[in-house]
Amino acid sequence: MAVQIVTALLGSLGFAMMFNLGRRNVIPAAINGMCTWIVYILVRNIIDDVFIPSLAASLWAAIYAEIAARVMKAPANQYLIVGLVPLLPGAPLYYTLSAAFDSEWEMAKSSGNNTLLFVLGIAVGISLICGFDDIIRKVYKRFKEREKC
Repeated sequence: MAVQIVTALLGSLGFAMMFNLGRRNVIPAAINGMCTWIVYILVRNIIDDVFIPSLAASLWAAIYAEIAARVMKAPANQYLIVGLVPLLPGAPLYYTLSAAFDSEWEMAKSSGNNTLLFVLGIAVGISLICGFDDIIRKVYKRFKEREKC
């Protein structure tokens, strides 16, 4: 587990450097990737599924990205993208396509279903947090406008 966490940190750090986030944003973005993977591992140990752990991890990544963006006065996307790098389903997608190319349709169907659930969990988590953030901002803006009157 320690190797996975260090690898998630280094992989996220590499992507943060590749995206030229700037000196002050590289480390917080890489820490998001490491923490996202820790959340995924912890939830995966409790729930033997792919959807719920990927949902929980992407919820964490999006929340961290929104908070880091406010604190560091930077766009949330850079923290979110780097934070999600460890969650990218590279191996499941590879196994799905490999089985499909080998005409092993049952294996491709099973692996593809898991890959789809994994990606769906990531998308739902990001959408929930971004949607809530947008709603909160609009409510706060209206509250401030009414306060001025």
